[in-house]
Amino acid sequence: MEVIDVRGDIIPNDTKWIYDWLEWDSTCPNDIRNALAEKEEGETLTVLINSGGGSVMAGQEIYSLLYGRNDVEIQIQSMAGSAAGVIAMSNRSKISPVAMIMVHNVSMSGASGDYHAMQKNAEILKQMNAALAAAFTAKTGKPEEEVLKIMDRETWLTANQAVEMGFVDEMIVNSVEYTNDLWGMRLTDEIREKVIREKNEKEQTEARKQEILNGLDMYGV
Repeated sequence: MEVIDVRGDIIPNDTKWIYDWLEWDSTCPNDIRNALAEKEEGETLTVLINSGGGSVMAGQEIYSLLYGRNDVEIQIQSMAGSAAGVIAMSNRSKISPVAMIMVHNVSMSGASGDYHAMQKNAEILKQMNAALAAAFTAKTGKPEEEVLKIMDRETWLTANQAVEMGFVDEMIVNSVEYTNDLWGMRLTDEIREKVIREKNEKEQTEARKQEILNGLDMYGV
């Protein structure tokens, strides 16, 4: 199973290097494109979502890359908000019992101009809302009008609500599987004892080697 994290801001490809330089978590379309290209044939790509969203167009591109494939599974581990919520609609999905989904209207930053420009921007935002609503409609089967109202209210959904409303297919119920997916490896008592035992054995071996070397020095070897 190939795994990729959708973590931090959802960003365009051309700003990825800035986030990497700053050591900030981020996900761009090329991250997903590369993960799909690198996975083995017949292998499932598990997409772990922990993001509050970001660029609408980057989110749309990632959605399109993942949509309709039979070798992709979505797992929402903490938050799938805004653009990340759109990505979560792209394929069959699971959600952690403590995770959430947030959907809202598209917003625009840095807009300027006269009232004609602002009216035009308002129309653009409405059209972008409709474009994103298509993802939620396709996933839930709800009519566009209902989905747009959900977006208009800036709706926060618990895991149970997300499953009940059709935004997610099922809950992650296997706690061991969830922990391993999230952290890579759970520090169990068995693992802790094994590490301590191996550490002690290594220290004893090093101490014995030092005794031998000291003995050789004593005899001038």
